[in-house]
Amino acid sequence: MIRISRKQILCYIVLQVFLECGVLVDCAGTLSKSVDEQTESTQLPNEDIILQINPASTKNENKQNDDAVDVEYSVNNHEPVSYLGQEEEPLPDKPLQLVQPDPHLHRRLVLVDENVKHLHFIKGAVAVVVVVGKFHSGKSFLLNQLMGKQKGFGIGPSVKPQTMGIWMWGKPIEITKNSGEQLSVIFLDTEGFAANNISESYDAKIFAVSTLLSSYLIYNSVKIIDQGDIDYLELLARRTQLFALRSQLGRAKKIEEFNHNLLKFPPLLWVVQDFVQATVEANSTRDWLLSLMETSSRESEYEINLLGMFESVNCHTLFLPATKKLLLQDLSMATEDDLTEEYKAERDRLLEELKNGISPKEKNGKAITGPQLASLLEILVTAANDGSLAEIPGRWAMLVTRLRQSAEEDCVLFYEAEMSSIHKLHQHGPINPAELEAWHEESLKKAKSLLRQLLFGLDDAITAALEAVDKATEEQFEKTRDVNEKKIQLKCGEAQRRVELMAEEELDKIVLPVKSTAFRDMQRDIKNQCIKFFDNQLVNLQDHAAYRRHLEHLENGLENICDTFTLKNNDALEQILTKAVDLSIGRFKEGMKNANKIPRTVEQFEQVTEASTEGALKVFDAESSMANDEKLYSPYFAMFKTRLEEELQRLREDNEQLVASHCEQQVIVLVDQFRSATGPNKIALPTNDSDLEEKLDAERELLLRMYNEIEADFSNTDAFYIVRSKLEKKIEEVCAKRRDQNMEAYSREVEGPLNTAKKQIKLSADKYNTEFSLRQYMISSCLLNLDEGKAMHWSYKLKYAIVSHYINTDPDLQEMLASKRGFWSSLLGFWQWIMWAISSPAV
Repeated sequence: MIRISRKQILCYIVLQVFLECGVLVDCAGTLSKSVDEQTESTQLPNEDIILQINPASTKNENKQNDDAVDVEYSVNNHEPVSYLGQEEEPLPDKPLQLVQPDPHLHRRLVLVDENVKHLHFIKGAVAVVVVVGKFHSGKSFLLNQLMGKQKGFGIGPSVKPQTMGIWMWGKPIEITKNSGEQLSVIFLDTEGFAANNISESYDAKIFAVSTLLSSYLIYNSVKIIDQGDIDYLELLARRTQLFALRSQLGRAKKIEEFNHNLLKFPPLLWVVQDFVQATVEANSTRDWLLSLMETSSRESEYEINLLGMFESVNCHTLFLPATKKLLLQDLSMATEDDLTEEYKAERDRLLEELKNGISPKEKNGKAITGPQLASLLEILVTAANDGSLAEIPGRWAMLVTRLRQSAEEDCVLFYEAEMSSIHKLHQHGPINPAELEAWHEESLKKAKSLLRQLLFGLDDAITAALEAVDKATEEQFEKTRDVNEKKIQLKCGEAQRRVELMAEEELDKIVLPVKSTAFRDMQRDIKNQCIKFFDNQLVNLQDHAAYRRHLEHLENGLENICDTFTLKNNDALEQILTKAVDLSIGRFKEGMKNANKIPRTVEQFEQVTEASTEGALKVFDAESSMANDEKLYSPYFAMFKTRLEEELQRLREDNEQLVASHCEQQVIVLVDQFRSATGPNKIALPTNDSDLEEKLDAERELLLRMYNEIEADFSNTDAFYIVRSKLEKKIEEVCAKRRDQNMEAYSREVEGPLNTAKKQIKLSADKYNTEFSLRQYMISSCLLNLDEGKAMHWSYKLKYAIVSHYINTDPDLQEMLASKRGFWSSLLGFWQWIMWAISSPAV
């Protein structure tokens, strides 16, 4: 509800008529202004009436006039009426400059009113994302990526800064948060910090306005976060904090209901672009940022406390957006496909973090709208440009102060000139501290005498000036003393380094290797010469602590240098010994070489080994003569013997292999001979077991005797006996085969009775429930059938063996036995076997 006069009502009716006709009326701002002026009046005339204005009610019911704008007057919320022409979009999809630097003086901020008025068309909740940082650090490109635009805010390929003042992307981006809240997000691009010929005060204004306007502040840097970035951000934040406090106090005096929460610091997100390093110990980027703040090297009692100023502090890194130089020079040319996969993934995570973390500023518990944001921007820019004048002192006080300052400056200059003379005397080199102290006292005495003459009659000024001169000269002399100390340190250090280089050059001239005793004598002579040269270089500083300290360092350094060259000499000696070992082992291998791969007897092998070992020892002694007195000789000689033993063992094993191969070839021949001698052509089957065994044993003995005679030369080798064992096994395999063949021959002789027994077994197999009982039945049935015919007079042992062989080789009988197997069957069968073993008489 507002109060409007009759004339204003008439003006308003005319305005609505024009609006319904689609005509823009520029007097809307005038009406708003007159409304504001009218509401500020404390005494309203009687003819004023109360009218509630709702322009939306005068619209065409069919909504034909889409260009008309709903406007509600709100004096308390500072939302002036604003209309835009139909030829321009209310929220154009392009960058708009909200604030520009003063064209005449790049120190003040100027609102661009025709662009600020676009904010009035954002009616719902609005949040502001601002990117700040140094110039040419990629802020505009980052914003374009956050908005999903290739061509957005301007990106410059040159070193000249592109963005001036504060720019807004005209069309907000509408998002829906996880909570379901609808939000219009405005993105602001800002002028970069630390540009040429731009004051720090101007940077502070840009930062203050941007920070207090934003709902989410992004501080942009490139590649890394260094101490300078952290310090500069804190400096700007502290100035902004003070600026916000003053703005609150100044505004509160004019408007009692001014909401201080509007000037609250937003969340801070530090984005590091082109980041390719790894964080320490795989910590999160936020932990990394906090650790940098905690480990600040600032020499101050104050700690970095950005967490205390901002609502929250976080950090996010982005990889290189592209790898081609042309794209990196002008990223506006880069399409989505040109961007690196790592960059896109980290950018998308940043967008998700931004969406989840952003919230609009609030006023009286409600999210601010576009018109309120425009009003806040005007307040901040106006406050940022405000300043105060220092008080001007009286003319006489200024004159005396100027005289005193001039006299102080002249006396300090005189003192400096006097002090410079001693530096010239010493050619600007180091000076003995006692001599420098005496010269300082004399120069100060002369300077004070001059001061009293210059300020004669001005006692108060003299007293203050003497204190100032004392302080200035003391500071000067403290610096001079520090510089002189550094020169002394520098000269001592240079002398030390020069002498150490000289020692290295002298030692480097020695041709290595040298016997250790002779090398130590050479080193001692060089060290003595170097220390003498060092003393001559610092004659006038030998009573200074730096001389003694560097002399000690020099002695230690010379020892280290000598130790280094001793190591080099030892390395050279070791190379000689290593070469001696390699050559001697090579000589041994050459002597032991067996080109034809013929196995050697033990006597032959020992003869060759003895000759080769003797030759290797001669080579080692000749090659290691330079180092035979060194401590290193014994270990390398032991190494030589070890390698010799290893090589000998390897060659012995190779010879054993050759012997084994030779013997195995003979075994093949002998086994074939044994097969032939015990085959069917030599032994008629079936035959009595004892006769068969007698013939097999005779052939076995003959064969083994032949092996011993043929391989007699190698009878004292391990391979001889190993292969003999193999021969015995192969003979036994042939014997076992002959026994099986004999048993098969017997089985063929009684094939009829066994087949008869098989038929009987098939008929009665179901009566037996265990494998053991069935097998026993099979054996008894077969034996019973063998008691007649040819087998009647055979021995029980022979018949039992024939039956066992028949049962084990007949597939039908094996299938019947397999059908009786099982856990419980096996358990019962085991019990039956025990009972059978107990009851059966010994055979």
